[in-house]
Amino acid sequence: MQRTVTNSVKTVVFCLSTSTIKTRVHFFPSAGAAGGHSPVSCLLTLFGKGVEKKSVLLDGGRLNQPDGLRLEDAFPVLRGEVSGVFGLEIQLSCPQARINLLSSQAAVEFVSSTSSMMYGCAPFVPMTEETEEQALPPVTDRIQSPRGRSRAAVAVQDGALASSLVIVNAGQSPLKPELSHAAQAAHKPLHVGTLSPESVVEVPLDEAMFRESAAHDTIWGSLRVEKMLMPDPAQEEGASYYLLFRDPATKRPISACAL
Repeated sequence: MQRTVTNSVKTVVFCLSTSTIKTRVHFFPSAGAAGGHSPVSCLLTLFGKGVEKKSVLLDGGRLNQPDGLRLEDAFPVLRGEVSGVFGLEIQLSCPQARINLLSSQAAVEFVSSTSSMMYGCAPFVPMTEETEEQALPPVTDRIQSPRGRSRAAVAVQDGALASSLVIVNAGQSPLKPELSHAAQAAHKPLHVGTLSPESVVEVPLDEAMFRESAAHDTIWGSLRVEKMLMPDPAQEEGASYYLLFRDPATKRPISACAL
């Protein structure tokens, strides 16, 4: 059997590495007002196409004190010619069993010589650990588990933004997301294929997706929005979804948000 452990939590983010853009990671281990400045360790695990999966343990962290680093300092491979979108798992752990780290926060910053942008990570979730199996009471009745829950997000398209969906699969199994988007009164599937274990993909949300969306006139031009539906996080362990907005001409990241 497994039990949840809240003094050891994790989240999954995405990072960029190109010849002009580098990534900074900022994290704030927090237990609210409890715990004082107890020691906290941070385990970073980088994965994705073109890089070998590697984990780095950062010591010296303290509860309720912010910290951070340049990602290429932890993973020197990102200083070289490796370029693309990568996944990063952030795990925070405190030796005190009663500390609850679920209120911790982390942010990712993309830095270039001309600009920088920062986005907040998906919420931290508890780690799990194996426990001895215990005898269960006899089953007298069964109820249907609440499956099929979903969460909604809004995609945007205009002349100043090129939007894409970034999916990070930090799990050990392939991931085939069941996504859809609103088209008039019905929902149409959004096909993104199957993600390999420990991989990340950026899916451009192109004009075809917004073709049936109503156009809204704004002071900066025409704007179209489209509703997307994604699986409930509890059904996809190790998966995180983010919306990324880029400059259509330069492909420079402008903003991002966790879904």
